[in-house]
Amino acid sequence: MQTQLMSVPFHGDTIVLVGKENEPYVAMRPIVENMGLGWSAQRTKIAERFDSTVSEIDTVAEDGRIRGMICLPLRKLPAWLYSISAKKVAPELRDKVIQYQESCDDVLWDYWAKGNVVRTGAPNVNQQIALSRHRVSLLKELYRNRDNGLRIALHEQLKQISRQLNLSVPELETIGFSAPDASDVVNQLWDALETLDRKGERYNHAPRASAMIYLKLPHLAELFKKHNIAIRFDSSLRNAMKASQQPRYVTRGAKGSSIEGKSIRCWVFEGPVRTEPRLEELPSH
Repeated sequence: MQTQLMSVPFHGDTIVLVGKENEPYVAMRPIVENMGLGWSAQRTKIAERFDSTVSEIDTVAEDGRIRGMICLPLRKLPAWLYSISAKKVAPELRDKVIQYQESCDDVLWDYWAKGNVVRTGAPNVNQQIALSRHRVSLLKELYRNRDNGLRIALHEQLKQISRQLNLSVPELETIGFSAPDASDVVNQLWDALETLDRKGERYNHAPRASAMIYLKLPHLAELFKKHNIAIRFDSSLRNAMKASQQPRYVTRGAKGSSIEGKSIRCWVFEGPVRTEPRLEELPSH
């Protein structure tokens, strides 16, 4: 189930509310630091006192980047808030701590139940500034990020914040770009190998009678350069190769090379490269 991320304005601060499996959670580090408390000590206390309910969930941090953040179920938030003695914190933090203890969980429950905080009037200036900064961070992270699932989650949060600010929401496809589908990426490689076949280049290090394919990437890179084939074995292609089903990826390791006559490190696939005719190869009627 997709994680839902919501930025909730609270007296000039921003609290990250996380919906997971239809239950609301609170990202704890932002709320701890909003109150002026030290995160390290509070993280230890949260882990010890709420061990059975605390979770690490991927959320958007204040800088807009996706990070695993310690989250507490919203129903447990009051117990943590009242574990802090307002009399023992620094005097300049006392009013803030009391403010959070008295109304923070109510505001979050209202937001979770109704989709927005029940309040009289529009967000104040500090709230608008906090939301605007977070909106810009989300836009920057969307522009950088290529993971499709994370981009959808980021865009959902962008819509929430934009509605609160009465701003338009740009379409997801207009912000940066997502990674191409793995099958599209790896098919470029198989197309390139067909080109090498047509040029009479031998690239498969497996025994000639075998149905297997042994690919030595440095050797392939030399052949691609020789024939001006623009393919780079970057992380996206390597990940797509691992997900390949036709030919089916088997493993990486040492195999005997029928080309070099010695053991080599190679990628192993179960062939053939293609079992169905390509569109241009189908007979015309």
